Amino acid sequence: MSDFTSGFWSAFVAGITAVSILACILLLWISGKTKAITSHDNTTGHVWDGDLREMNNPLPRWWVGLFIITVLFAIAYLFLYPGMGSYKGSLGWSATGQFDKEVNQGNEQVAPLYAKFSGMSTEQLAKDPEAMGIGDRLFMNNCSQCHGSDARGSKGFPNLTDNDWNWGGTPDKIQETITHGRMGVMPPQAAAIGTPDDVRNLANYVLSLSGAPNDSTRAGLGKAKFVVCSACHGPDGKGNQALGAPNLTDNVWFLGPGVESHVVSMINNGHMGVMPAWESKFTPEQIKVLTAYVWGKGGGVAAPAAAPAPAAAAAPVAADSPSVTVDNGVVKFFFATGKADLATGADKALADVVAGVQAGKKAMISGFVDSSGNAAQNDELAKQRAFAVRDQLKALGVAEDKIELKKPENVDAGAGAQARRVEVSLV
Repeated sequence: MSDFTSGFWSAFVAGITAVSILACILLLWISGKTKAITSHDNTTGHVWDGDLREMNNPLPRWWVGLFIITVLFAIAYLFLYPGMGSYKGSLGWSATGQFDKEVNQGNEQVAPLYAKFSGMSTEQLAKDPEAMGIGDRLFMNNCSQCHGSDARGSKGFPNLTDNDWNWGGTPDKIQETITHGRMGVMPPQAAAIGTPDDVRNLANYVLSLSGAPNDSTRAGLGKAKFVVCSACHGPDGKGNQALGAPNLTDNVWFLGPGVESHVVSMINNGHMGVMPAWESKFTPEQIKVLTAYVWGKGGGVAAPAAAPAPAAAAAPVAADSPSVTVDNGVVKFFFATGKADLATGADKALADVVAGVQAGKKAMISGFVDSSGNAAQNDELAKQRAFAVRDQLKALGVAEDKIELKKPENVDAGAGAQARRVEVSLV
């Protein structure tokens, strides 16, 4: 535990404070009660330079009065405000509470300013000079430190003026990024690739995807190794915005130059990038204006048009088909009878699990089976389904020691499709 969060220092400071107050009181008491031995002329007998003598006069009353006021003020302060260990003071004041109060007051003062923008879309806000002026100030004060005053980014910080978006450039996705933040993880892959020579071959193949200078011979040899990367970047290398995996075919290299040494370093060492969440600092209205400002810098993607109503109702999906859902953070894979094949969309459904593991948690995989039929066969099938999910997590870069498998369970209440499932959760 850090020294600055340890309970020892709180007790230490409280002790020093109490001892200091008691020492002041003791000094006053001693100075008022102690009688010095004096001569008939009221001197102590101390003489300096022949003529300078020390008198035995009492302390000035004004000085004693100020000293007493100081002690009383200290005692009153420690009663009203926090200062003695875990005691929070009779007024309940805290620095956090004071900060929140001032922030709320500031937000109330500017609320009328943002009220006029409440009914406007992102596209409309991006064309409103007043809204963009406010967005520019919000951006300069909070975002320019990383993305630059011109929003063109720098090494490790994306350019917001182009059309390259790791997490999506629609208004909804930009607002989601600003509100909740992002954590992009590229795990080290050298062990999965093979030898250093294999890594160089793969790096040249990655460079060839975007037309960057590369060794064509090595690129040809490295193509087969790209299967390790395809789980996140896709088999065509065009990326996956659900995982924040960059498009490798557009020659945009915001983490460094598009050269062999840099790509080799990324494969060997991986990378983690964090975009902080701003929902605790900005109001929803401010986030809306800031979203429009970022979207309007030139790189935003238009919101998708509403899908036309279907001419006829679509045929229902067969109840025995594999599927995947996410319920309160738990990923649930449902399987066809007697099958262990994962439903499409597994990578997207597991994106939050992968991010959670990279943040220090573990993935717990629990297999469930239909209680009907042969129990031994059901248990074995549940294991195969759990192994399929485990292998998918490993393909997404999750280390095997970060995955825990739970013994299969029979669920009588969920007989049928609901029981033929595997659940993945973070622990």
